[in-house]
Amino acid sequence: MTTFHDILGTDKQTSAAELKRRYKLLSSRLHPDKGGSKAMMQLLVQAYEKVGQGKGYEEAVRTVTLKGNTDDRYKDRCHQLEREVEALQRLNDDLTQQLQREKQQQKSTEELERYVAASEEDLKWLRRENNRLSKQLDEARRKLSDTTRTVTRFDTGRKKDTDTDALSSQRQIAPAVLNQIKSLGRMNLRRTALMAIPLILVAGLASAGKAPWLALMAMFEEPLPPPEVKMTILSHNPADIIAANPVQTTQRVADEPVVRPPSPRIQLVSQVGRWEVQYYENIQQPYIRVRSDRGSYIVKSCDGHFQYYRNANLRSGRLAANLIFDRLDRHFQIYNIPYGNGSFAANWAESQSLLINHEYFPNQGFAAAHQQLQQLCR
Repeated sequence: MTTFHDILGTDKQTSAAELKRRYKLLSSRLHPDKGGSKAMMQLLVQAYEKVGQGKGYEEAVRTVTLKGNTDDRYKDRCHQLEREVEALQRLNDDLTQQLQREKQQQKSTEELERYVAASEEDLKWLRRENNRLSKQLDEARRKLSDTTRTVTRFDTGRKKDTDTDALSSQRQIAPAVLNQIKSLGRMNLRRTALMAIPLILVAGLASAGKAPWLALMAMFEEPLPPPEVKMTILSHNPADIIAANPVQTTQRVADEPVVRPPSPRIQLVSQVGRWEVQYYENIQQPYIRVRSDRGSYIVKSCDGHFQYYRNANLRSGRLAANLIFDRLDRHFQIYNIPYGNGSFAANWAESQSLLINHEYFPNQGFAAAHQQLQQLCR
């Protein structure tokens, strides 16, 4: 049995827009002016009306046949319509397969564009690192050339005379080394003077006789304690005993608990790839965030640092060197991004997406969200 749904390739869940699109696509190929037939065009119009009325599961050929007589001419016409309906179904299947291939091709094209964009961002970062390393190499070469010229200058000007040889030996030594040698000489002189002072004192005391030695030893002897005086107490006064031995009470001061500030907790959202301004759940401080399709977040607060909230449900792997572990929060492992890719606002403002720990973070609305955060942080 061939129904009107079979003619249009629809079912009861097909929307009105999809129904209209299929009708236009088939009518552009089955119209008599486009090489089709009038009967198939009429059958297509009837199928469009029946499906629109919710009668798409009625038998299409029998409905057309009941409108006419039952003689042989109309039976032949019915068989012809059945053959045309089958051809129409095959055409519909071909169009459906072609539409699926186009969708797959479009999806692969979008994935290729994202990969190319990420590759361009990595290439820009490598170029910047290359320029930075080139500048450091040029600076090191410049310093090395300055040091070579200094050594060459001190090597020149040797003479054969003895006095001039001593002078030339000083010229061969760098000024910093000469200063170190002079400081060593001064230190040895001070050390000799300090060692000679006790010897001079001992010699002076030995020449003065025994009296200074006795006086010096008396300084280090402990004084004798005073003699004990034994007293007999005839009577006791309780008031005097209490006054002489007061009861000392100690009050224990309770230790105040150390109150630590709570760690900020971000709000979980389902929207992917767009920067927005929000407030932490437990503290009234603003921040901006963007979510990846894997459930991880990139967060920036008023302190000016970017943080990577890695979803702990993801498969663990080797992290980049610029991701510094900070703490754990619910099912997130939080890492600071102090340097490298994703650590500056310019990285996000100049790109469409960034690759952090093998996760793509699309970069939509970063400029507006970052400007709004700066206004809230003032």
